[in-house]
Amino acid sequence: MMSVGCERVSPEEKWVSALSTRIAADYADLFHHSQLLVESANRFCEAKRQSGDGTVALSAELSTVQIEWRRTMGAWQHIQWVRFGPMVENNDDWKIQFWPDKKNIVSRKVQQILDKENKIDQQVVADASVVVQGLSALELLLFDAEYVALFYQNAKPSERQCQLIVAIGEQLVSTIERVKSQWQDQNYRNSWVATVNQEQESLAPSALTDVVAAMLTQMEKLKADKLGGPLGYKNRSKQPNGYFSEGWRSNSSLDNIKTNLLALQILISNQDSYDLRRLLDAKDSDAVANDIESSINEILNVVATIDKPLNEAVTDVGSRVQLEELHLAVGNLNSQLKTRLSPALGITLGFNSNDGD
Repeated sequence: MMSVGCERVSPEEKWVSALSTRIAADYADLFHHSQLLVESANRFCEAKRQSGDGTVALSAELSTVQIEWRRTMGAWQHIQWVRFGPMVENNDDWKIQFWPDKKNIVSRKVQQILDKENKIDQQVVADASVVVQGLSALELLLFDAEYVALFYQNAKPSERQCQLIVAIGEQLVSTIERVKSQWQDQNYRNSWVATVNQEQESLAPSALTDVVAAMLTQMEKLKADKLGGPLGYKNRSKQPNGYFSEGWRSNSSLDNIKTNLLALQILISNQDSYDLRRLLDAKDSDAVANDIESSINEILNVVATIDKPLNEAVTDVGSRVQLEELHLAVGNLNSQLKTRLSPALGITLGFNSNDGD
């Protein structure tokens, strides 16, 4: 009699609840790395002011900033798939990373700030375009050979670059902190999880639909933009162009793809929480989880065979064959997410902006 009044938690609620906790933790990790990035940028700029010219110590400090940028980018790629909630409400995803940048807008906007006479601080960046507020602008300043060379010159442009990397870093921390704080709000998470129980016909998407649609969108972006762009599949000329790869300046493109796939893999199988495999098992669809995970492993194996940066691999005959195989394998994974995962979970997905790419 006593058990009659107890509410049963559905498998869907268990999965989405576990995901909400993980999302909050991943944003906290991204926030942590962004703070370390700003701290390293401040140390580098202070070392530069003291040394005045290119020294071994200055080079080591710059290398540390580059390492922290890579770690922050990695943390972002791990949570990049979350295209719902606070992140998209204020275009914060664009503020964290402006990409694709087909017309080299980042370079032009960064130079416009550097060319002015005013002091550069966080407010200047906050008032500027989203193009210069995040990781893409920092990649330009920290890895582009022309900008890196200026850091070793005792001149005004060099000091302004230092001001800008610190200001961008501070603005990045501010953006990430806002999103992190919302996800760490238990009331927000509870209200999001509660949408799992709403009717499919509701105009507002449920949390379950949010998650599955985001998984598919991320993999379609991987196929269309991260691979299809540099391979030339989105160009009128159909010619490969390494400059369309996501992190060509830092040679991080393939690392980003790998991180995206590992993030999806954790959604499928996570021993520490209620994962998608357990949800599908509760719906007698464990074979779907097996096949999706098998596809992810296949893609990761192909990525591991590519021994050149993506921007170079697209024009290398041998590597291009591997990249085309990779593109095909990602397409197969996308089909599984559409035709097998969604029906297994009873979800009808609407139009996706990446469809058809």
